[in-house]
Amino acid sequence: MFGTLDHIGFVVRDLDASVEQARAAFGLELARMAPLADYAIDAAFLGEGRGTLEIFTFTDPDVLEPRLAGAEQRIDHVAFRVADLDTLAATLRAAGARFVTPDRRQELSAPLELGGWRNLWTLPDTTAGLALQLIQPPPGQ
Repeated sequence: MFGTLDHIGFVVRDLDASVEQARAAFGLELARMAPLADYAIDAAFLGEGRGTLEIFTFTDPDVLEPRLAGAEQRIDHVAFRVADLDTLAATLRAAGARFVTPDRRQELSAPLELGGWRNLWTLPDTTAGLALQLIQPPPGQ
């Protein structure tokens, strides 16, 4: 059903400190920064290829605090690359899954395109408590 692992997402309170800590602990190089201003997200991706580590924070405390639930950092989601996002989304919807924007403020009825990549994020309460990001790369990627 799911494709290959794309990344594990960690939500953190202090992005810079957490990135430096991960780089020192795991020897991972910074691959790219990925701010999503529309969703109050600042993100850094460490490592290349399968199993990339995404470390991100929300610039809006009203979004950040509930996601951290009192912690300084925590695993937020697991992301998979998928070949056919529409078919997978229909299967998951039939099983009760709902999809939301990355900040979980709005429900999504269709994938969100970011830089040519189609994305959906599950509402954890509808997918056995797990937050999933499903990513369909552009053709040829």
